[in-house]
Amino acid sequence: MKPHGGGAILCAAALLLTALAGCGLFEPRNPEAPTQSSQTFVPATDPLTAISNLQSAIAQKSVPNYMQCLADPSSGGHAFLFVPSSEGTALYASLFRSWGTPEEQAYFQNLTTRTTPASLSQLDLTQKSQSLAADSAILEYDYTLRFENTMAGFPSRASGDVQFALQRSASNIWTIYRWTDFKTTTDITWSLFKGKFSN
Repeated sequence: MKPHGGGAILCAAALLLTALAGCGLFEPRNPEAPTQSSQTFVPATDPLTAISNLQSAIAQKSVPNYMQCLADPSSGGHAFLFVPSSEGTALYASLFRSWGTPEEQAYFQNLTTRTTPASLSQLDLTQKSQSLAADSAILEYDYTLRFENTMAGFPSRASGDVQFALQRSASNIWTIYRWTDFKTTTDITWSLFKGKFSN
């Protein structure tokens, strides 16, 4: 007896589904890796969130997120200014005379290329003081920056005192517009990281 036409179609469909399942077509896909710019970043609607974002950007080695923490004069307000430590000024005086947003971005980009994804990068802060106003804030911390790098003979740790001056934009976002570094320990200061990795 010949098989019924409908049965033949069902048999063929079953064989096709079995073959496709064997190829993994119906298995769940692995999620795509996030891009750097989609890593942890919270809209900084208060000064402390801006500082927390800076810490996260360093931990994640995210240049886009790092730059979002800094003032952008094109959106109004102050231009970004970095004031180096005394040893930074002594070693890189001409470099820091014209240091602004482009130099800050180049330094951090260069630093992230002289490391590996698995290498430690961490900013520890202990708050010393804060002064808050409606549209500005000054926060001062003891800091320890750990950033493992492949620059021969260069340390992976800096520490000192840092003062961040922040501003609130018209869209209620806080950013750092002045960053002042002070030498208070026998470690190198952050300024030397910036100078060393500036190019």
